[in-house]
Amino acid sequence: MSRDQQNRVLAAEQTTKNYSVLVKGIIAIMLTVLVVTIVTMLFAKSLFMTNTSEERKTGRLTAPPNYTTISTTTSVTTTTKKTTSRKKEYDPYQEEIAKTGMTEMTVKNAVKLRKEPNSDSEVITVLPANAKVTAYSVTNGNWIYVEYSGKTGYAYGDFFEGEKPTAES
Repeated sequence: MSRDQQNRVLAAEQTTKNYSVLVKGIIAIMLTVLVVTIVTMLFAKSLFMTNTSEERKTGRLTAPPNYTTISTTTSVTTTTKKTTSRKKEYDPYQEEIAKTGMTEMTVKNAVKLRKEPNSDSEVITVLPANAKVTAYSVTNGNWIYVEYSGKTGYAYGDFFEGEKPTAES
């Protein structure tokens, strides 16, 4: 075999090796894209598609299906004879509060006053340390329904000292 033929054979082998590496690289990229697509589809189904018929725990108090909500409307008249209406929110613990004797408690450490008796509920305000509050009832374990500066809500009982109210909701 002549030198020229040997060079052609070597060049052909080199070209074949180059194509082989190129094809392997393309296959590897295609497999990676395929795996990522499959994983994304599997997780997308669990992340973005929910079955609305199944019940979920929300951490909020719920009422049975036959529970009726009572709402009242009050009118306020000012000296300029303008009348405005404001809807008062119904508080399910109001009846229980009316039946009990309230107690006065002192805040040991600053604590958040919340709209509902759970730590995921909206924060109304922060009760400062040494503040005096009126406590009405204990509910949902150790949550105390209190009033402070005209605002009512729930605060966790470990942050108070003094006699807790006897009513439980």
